[in-house]
Amino acid sequence: MHSKNKRTTYLVLLLLWISSAGVFAQLNTDRILTIGRNALYFEDYVLSIQYFNQVIEIKPFMAEPYMYRSIAKIQLGDFEGAEVDGSEAIARNPFLPEAYYARGFTRMRLGKFAEAASDFSKAIEFSPVSRHLMLSRIDAYERMEKYDKALQDLEQLMKLDPRNNQLLYDKGRIQLSLKDTVSAEKSFSELIEREKKSHIGWSARALLRHQKGNLKAAYEDYSKAIQLESKHFGDYMNRGVINVREKRFMEALSDYDKAIQLEPKNMLAYLNRGILRADLGDDNNALSDFVQVLKMDSSLMEARYSKALLELKLKNFREAIRDYQLILQKHEFFLPAYWGIAQAYDGLNNVREAFRFRQKAYDLERNKEQIREKMKQDLDAKNKIADNQPTEKVTSKTSVFNRYATQNIDENAYESKYTDTRRGQVQRRFVDVINERNFVISYYSKDDDIRRTTLFHPLIAEYNRRRILPASIKVTAQEIPLTKELIQQHFEHINQVSLLIREDDRNPDLYFYRALEYALVQDFPNAIEDLNRAILLKGDFTLAYFMRANIRFKYTDYRKNANRELRADGTDITVPDNEYKLDVELIMRDYDKVGELQPDFSFSYYNKANILSSQKDFKSAIQLYSRSIEKDKDFAEAYFNRGLTYLFIGEDAKGLADLRKAGELGIYGAYNLLQRFK
Repeated sequence: MHSKNKRTTYLVLLLLWISSAGVFAQLNTDRILTIGRNALYFEDYVLSIQYFNQVIEIKPFMAEPYMYRSIAKIQLGDFEGAEVDGSEAIARNPFLPEAYYARGFTRMRLGKFAEAASDFSKAIEFSPVSRHLMLSRIDAYERMEKYDKALQDLEQLMKLDPRNNQLLYDKGRIQLSLKDTVSAEKSFSELIEREKKSHIGWSARALLRHQKGNLKAAYEDYSKAIQLESKHFGDYMNRGVINVREKRFMEALSDYDKAIQLEPKNMLAYLNRGILRADLGDDNNALSDFVQVLKMDSSLMEARYSKALLELKLKNFREAIRDYQLILQKHEFFLPAYWGIAQAYDGLNNVREAFRFRQKAYDLERNKEQIREKMKQDLDAKNKIADNQPTEKVTSKTSVFNRYATQNIDENAYESKYTDTRRGQVQRRFVDVINERNFVISYYSKDDDIRRTTLFHPLIAEYNRRRILPASIKVTAQEIPLTKELIQQHFEHINQVSLLIREDDRNPDLYFYRALEYALVQDFPNAIEDLNRAILLKGDFTLAYFMRANIRFKYTDYRKNANRELRADGTDITVPDNEYKLDVELIMRDYDKVGELQPDFSFSYYNKANILSSQKDFKSAIQLYSRSIEKDKDFAEAYFNRGLTYLFIGEDAKGLADLRKAGELGIYGAYNLLQRFK
């Protein structure tokens, strides 16, 4: 089935070559759509979505940008979002076969096989000779176990593409699903006749003959496939199994070695080789194989028991005892484990423990019938309990996050060919499950032309227009560390503003200016003091309230979470809980004041939501994230954080929907979380 997986990936990429752009009324949307398609072709999926967003905003009646955005989301693993966009495209243009194909592909990935087959059928109406659409519908029929329909489509496809010999492989595979082994073997044999130098037909027929018990013929076919340089793990693995049955042990060992070389993470190959090595008396190498198996799956008791026997044989008595005890934790009446532990304690000259476990073994032996009855009763009781209980949900919401605390091996192994982390299949790049940061006022910010969050606000623009400060200020959640030169520059600014304040100590803007400079050099107490004075002089100074809340939160958070330290006199400098609560209350009052003075300043609601989320007041946090989104429908960070909060309280559907929206709006890390939380 490996070849089929490659096929479906190829099918999606084909869409990039399909020309479906119409004639647009405005040149700018035509150009934006073209740039978006270029970005899509070069696998810059996140960026392409932003271009398609722009076209949709300008011309929401167009179908093409929805279709292309659907394709980009497919590549990012957002299949639910891709399905929605596919439906939007079809609603706007029901004669767009590519849109049906894209939506059908997403529905396949979502397990909606009947709906996918329907989409492929609709697309085939427009393109009745499309090989790729036919293959997709065959795949859907197979998943639905409608093998007769799949075979019918395949035979039609073979008429359209008679030179494609590989279709004989698919035909034989479907015939196997119909339990027609005679026809399947005939199809594989025909494939061998047409493709004498390809191992695929030999591999397929070998497996079929193996399953039918014709070991001699299967062995010959496996050998022929291997002779034709098959890289299929199963050919070596299965021939090894036959070699063991025929007592060709060294050949079997060689086959298992090659299988492991091809699939170094395959547990079954290590287990089979370990058993064979143990039978051949190669105890140390057998032991290393069982250790490898248990690294992959520590619950596999067959490997654990085999390892225990070898540890005992090699006089590694403590390891043997450990293995036997792990077995007893799962199977308390496993008699050989008690005998094994007793023997191991004998080896350690611990007569008392050896006698104790030997006595347990005797007791089990004498009471076998009663134990069997008790086990049966326990099993019945467990089954009754299971029948009466609902499916277990995560009760401790922190476990939602704990299950993704470490990276999957495949995620770790993935290395992008792109230096720009926003390009390619960003859903495969591991990101931490943490909220996006608060928005603050600063001169500096990381450039991010991907996110659609509206960072412009008239309040900021008006303040910059007055040219009070040496540079324009901006609202940002992506602050940057300052260089030594910049830090020195800001210290000089503090000195200069201090001289100005001596001459005019009633000017609130000067205190605001110096507070910003103090904040940039991490002098939070002085920054707060200057903001206090600015607000005292100007009671409706909205930006000062916002900045004071932000700086006070940073300072409080630092003191609360810094490593506990002591002053020289031995007193604790970590902020006490009651003082922390008071500081948080002051922060909240400032954000509320911002909302009162400037109700459309979405960042104050967002920042307040972040604090409430950290205090586990999730319902209030969600309300405030929602309010910030009301003020800015493209507030990417608010969708992202609200999504995480929903997941934390167990409302997974809402959480995943918000993460999808955050990804659509430019937070590429959302696509990685979508894959993990789904």
